[in-house]
Amino acid sequence: MFHRRFRQVARTLFIILCLFMVCSCEAADTNQTRPNGKPVVGVYYYPWYRSASEWRRVMRQHLKEPQKPMIGLYRSDDPNVVAEHIAQSVRGGISFWAVSWWGPEQHCDVTFRSAILPHPDAGKLKYAVLYESTGRFGRFSNPSYARWIADLTYLKANYFDHPHYLRVNGKPVIFVYLTREYFRNKGHDALKEMREKFPQIYLVGDDVFGAGYQSEWAKNFDAVTAYDVYGQSVGRFGGTRKAIDFLAGNYRHAKARANAVGTAFMPTIAPGYNDTAVRKGHPGRARYFTDGQESREGDIFRAMIREVALPHLDPQCDNIMMVTSFNEWYEDTQIEATAGTAPVSHTDDSETGRYFTGGDRYVDYGYLYLDILRETLR
Repeated sequence: MFHRRFRQVARTLFIILCLFMVCSCEAADTNQTRPNGKPVVGVYYYPWYRSASEWRRVMRQHLKEPQKPMIGLYRSDDPNVVAEHIAQSVRGGISFWAVSWWGPEQHCDVTFRSAILPHPDAGKLKYAVLYESTGRFGRFSNPSYARWIADLTYLKANYFDHPHYLRVNGKPVIFVYLTREYFRNKGHDALKEMREKFPQIYLVGDDVFGAGYQSEWAKNFDAVTAYDVYGQSVGRFGGTRKAIDFLAGNYRHAKARANAVGTAFMPTIAPGYNDTAVRKGHPGRARYFTDGQESREGDIFRAMIREVALPHLDPQCDNIMMVTSFNEWYEDTQIEATAGTAPVSHTDDSETGRYFTGGDRYVDYGYLYLDILRETLR
């Protein structure tokens, strides 16, 4: 009798152990995709649009049948535009905007202070400054940091204490563009002075690009990220699986090197890129895979979320992931909703009919990218 009961108890314990192991494996599989919980999504936001003539610098305006934003060719300081952009951000599950800032009293600064932060719907999101270093420090080869401390003083007085301003670990966040050019092998005195005078700032460096990131670079910042997704992925390898794998590898390495010195890492993704209407030398990339089987619009963006961003979230910086961009139409990285009424286009208004498109297809995608964000990050 005793042995029979012992065997029954042992069998029950064995079943419980097996069930525990199965559940543990399932949890491990889930964590492999999303290791640190739900991300906080930030987007780079550009409040610089003022006139219809500026929109001629947008590639999609050169398509045979132009593709426009859902709200038309807008002015950034229009309160109706701000309301619509906030509503679209909420729809996509976006938590904050990193807003392009070029200096005190410049158009972006005035729009940020006068049209965005005071807007009745502003409290639905948080906001941070994207410090446009190229407009403040000048040439890479001979930068001047003379404006740096004065700019930070201005930002502290006008932004950091605002109730809607983004904070990480209780500190106001500032994103600085191209720190890898301005602060890697130079500018150390400027950074030291900044830390002494503004110890409360959470400094995010646009510092990661390509393979081989080093811990000694990351230690200058509270967190590091990579604004330029194109240059280290589809720009180099085209719209291919290799581009996604290469970007994921870069982030895996960079996160490890940053974490080794106590610096956080923020992965960044982008839907595509085409700046052919504003500059030469960068081949445009559409928003679908060009290798393998037929790919749908948005597939590259989906893959970047699942395979590049989610596996590299970092709880040290509240699991923030960045998107380049909400509305950088000049480089065609925007996820802002389009009108969704124009036909698919492979041709443009150039002499060859292919200068701007490169023969790739461009879809008037509507709310697609906002919906991809919301659905993929549930």
